[in-house]
Parts: sequence; structure tokens; C-alpha cells
Amino acid sequence: MVSGSRRHLVKLGAIAVSAALLTGCSTGTDSAGGDRNIRMLVNITPVLTKQFYKDLVAGYVAGHPGVKVTIEAPTGRGIEDTLKQQLAAGSPPDVLAGGQNTALAAQMAPLPDAQWVKDAPFAEASKLDGKVWMAGTGVQLQSLVFYNKAAFAKAGVTGTPKTFDEFTAALRKLKGAGYTPMQTGGEWTTGAQALMMANPNVMNTEPQWYAKRNKGSVTFAGSNYAKYLDVYQSWIKDGLVPKDANGIKYQDMINNFTAGKSATMVMGNWLTASLAGAKPGFDTGVFPVPTFDGSTPPQAANPAMPYSVLKSSRHADAAIDLVKYLVSDKKAITKALSAEGNFRTGYSYKTTPLTNDIAKLLDKAGGKTVAIGPGLGDNSSPAGFPDEFNTQVQSMYLGTTADQVARTMDKWWAANAPK
Repeated sequence: MVSGSRRHLVKLGAIAVSAALLTGCSTGTDSAGGDRNIRMLVNITPVLTKQFYKDLVAGYVAGHPGVKVTIEAPTGRGIEDTLKQQLAAGSPPDVLAGGQNTALAAQMAPLPDAQWVKDAPFAEASKLDGKVWMAGTGVQLQSLVFYNKAAFAKAGVTGTPKTFDEFTAALRKLKGAGYTPMQTGGEWTTGAQALMMANPNVMNTEPQWYAKRNKGSVTFAGSNYAKYLDVYQSWIKDGLVPKDANGIKYQDMINNFTAGKSATMVMGNWLTASLAGAKPGFDTGVFPVPTFDGSTPPQAANPAMPYSVLKSSRHADAAIDLVKYLVSDKKAITKALSAEGNFRTGYSYKTTPLTNDIAKLLDKAGGKTVAIGPGLGDNSSPAGFPDEFNTQVQSMYLGTTADQVARTMDKWWAANAPK
């Protein structure tokens, strides 16, 4: 069993004392006398399928006669792209599940000043202009290195690397032992993995780095982002990552790792579910991404399965009530946490030893977490940052240098930062 009662996660639960009131900040009108169909646009993954969400909301639907919940998968490149299409078409959903880009906040109704909102992980941290527009279900860690213990033993790698120099040395040994040292891929994963490795090293000394970059007081070229990109460039040059990474799909990355072809894979804690399902014929270990100085890194983290309600919802009261159910009902939360191996104070579920090991890493880091992806609230990147970073990192496989990527990102950020 893994317990979310670990003391460090209390900080993420945003404990507050004001009265719990569902104020129903409706911006629309529920259908008078008829059934209400709440459309929920969700982020689909190999684990979070449409059926998973249907099962997740089934308890709410059963207890609310006259309310129907329709689960919608993205039809565009992703949830944000699909939402833009639906807004343009005048047919947005009522609830958005997933997607933490603060650029979307303007489209969302503020959540009520209620205890269930304040208790939701990262809800307060996401606040913009004093309003909470998103509530998470749990805490999702995103800077983990999963590794094949048998491969490490065969390659003679003893212990787990604490610095990038040690990590690079281990990857070279793994290559010599016949493995793909680091499993990378294309689609969204290239830049995501790079941020998972870079952000703990950038924000371990400056947690508000995104906010400072918005003000122009820090730069990619002058930060540990540049230092990390140098390391990544050397990995490409030395064949420590697949040279055809841009053409490898996310599921194929998982398949390569579970088949024992690759020795390490950087990913979020949700990978534990895929590993448990695949049942690889070797023991899997996990360690935090290394740091440049060997210090214990914070974990890059995000709200797990966050929800927002669209301002344009015709059923805003019911939609907010559904979100309340999803982030405060014990059965719903436990089901959501266990699906991806996420964490939350006060909740426990039967899980694998690997998930327990991940929880220990968070404890060892003192519960310290830093932003990942677009960030949260005031410490947010301009819209489109993860996609642009992904594009730039992928260009390194085509010959763009680390220095060029850092300078390009500085120009992009300066052009897109909020004025």
C-alpha cells in the first residue's frame, strides 16, 4: 500500500480554513426541466481511456438522476488543440479534464471559494488574478529515471547515478553491453523528457524561473537549461539515444523498454501502470534525474488529472458539482490515483513496489517539487512553450546545436512573454 499521508504532500494540499460552500458561480443556465448532458473533454492516454473516464463518472451519474456525462476524446492534435476548434465552432465542452496551460484560464469559470477546492492539490498554486480555475486530483511526479536492473548488472553499473557525469558514464557502459542506453522518442516526448531532466536542475535554486524569465531577469543561454542541452547534444553525438528518435512513437518507447531493448527511460510516474500491465521479464528500478552537483533534486510535478469548467457551459452548476465529485469523493480520487500511480495526502491504494519506491524518492527530496511543462499560476510559461521546446530539442537530431537551441528559446520567450 502506498499512502498519500506523507507529511510533505500536506503542503500540496493547500490546507485552508474557510467554510466549505458550493457557491455555484454559474455563468450559464441549466436546462429547465430537462436532462442535463455534461460534456467532458478528456486527455486520452494508454491508461486513461474513454472507458476509464466513463467508469470514473459512473458513481456521480448514478447519484444524480437527470444528469448525463458524455466523455469526449480529442479530435485534434491534443486536448488544447481540440478545445480551440470547439470554441471556434461555438460548441465547447462543459468540463475540461487535463491541460494546465494558463492561457486557457480566460475560458474557464472560477471555482467556488470552497474547502474542497482549497484541498485539491495545486488548486491554489494555479490561481490567476485571485481566482482558482483548476482543481487537481493528485500529485504527479515527472522527473523519474526508470531502469532495467538486469541491464545495469550486465553492464557493470553499480548504484544509481547522482550526477550527469555519472549518468553519461553509465549510459556508455549500457551501450557497450548492447542496450539502447536511453529510450527517447518523437511526438511530444522529446521535449517533455528534456524538461523532466532540465527543470529540477534549473529550479532547484530558482523555483520561480518561469516568472523570472517573463521579466527577462534570467535566460536559457545563461542557465542550467544550456548546460543540460550540452549534455543532450553529446548523447546524440555518442549514440546514447536513438538516432531515429523523432520517428519513434510513445507506445513504441514503452514497448522497447519493456522488451528489454533499452536500459533507461525518463518519464512520469504514470509509466508504472504501463509497466505493471506489460509485465517485463526483469526488475525495474527508479531513481530521480541526476543533478550537476550530485545534490538531491526536487521532483518536477504537476497536478494529476486536473479539471476546469468552461465559462460558456450551459450547465455550470452541475459541471462544478461534477468537478467537486471528481476531486473530493474518496472512491473517485482513489480510482484516479491508482490508475496512474499518483499521490495525495490521506489516500492509499494497493500498488506495486515500484510506486512505493517513487514515493520514497519524494520523501527523500523533502517533498520539494518544482514546475514542469507550462508551469502554474504566476510561475507559468507563455502559451506554447512545451511545444516550442519540443520542436527545438527535436531539431538537435538534425544538427542544431545546444547553443542555437538556447538562443532560439530566449528569442521565442521574449517574443511571447506576457507584456
